Amino acid sequence: MDSERLPRRLVAAGAHQQWRTPDRAGLLFTDLSLLELARRSVDAAPPLAVDIDTVAGLAPDGSAVAFLVRRLGVSIVITRRPALATHALELGCLALLHVHCLDSTGLERALRTHPGPPVGTAVSPGLILRHLDPAQRLLLPRPVLAYGLLRTGAEAAEALAAGADGVVTMSHIES
Repeated sequence: MDSERLPRRLVAAGAHQQWRTPDRAGLLFTDLSLLELARRSVDAAPPLAVDIDTVAGLAPDGSAVAFLVRRLGVSIVITRRPALATHALELGCLALLHVHCLDSTGLERALRTHPGPPVGTAVSPGLILRHLDPAQRLLLPRPVLAYGLLRTGAEAAEALAAGADGVVTMSHIES
């Protein structure tokens, strides 16, 4: 099951963030250059995740996804592009469509373009999960990753209690 492939916790590793992960956590590369991603991925322990849309110098296409998977050993790809999520899935990755839920209209619009299972959902901001109606949460294809604005262990725990299969945190908080 794809929910089992998603770590309970992914630690964000951007250009200005620590990138060593605590035990039993995965690493999410975000907001960095392709060169920095390649450098950091060499020493990183799996599972590795990449928000492909935030890597400077990485084209938003199938070749980029293949590079991430085959050369860098990435096993989780997050993107706001449904076609890239589907391609990552074809390459054996856990694929998550990045859905921005700033209001109910944005959620509905994003879900209309979602490829559906087995592509999962990365919900931003992650704090929104606890505010969604239970019926709305059921519409989110699993696994569900709470992604963004989780600043404390309590907020991460709330996202998990609201139905997230995993959360993205900064390295300095405990979840």
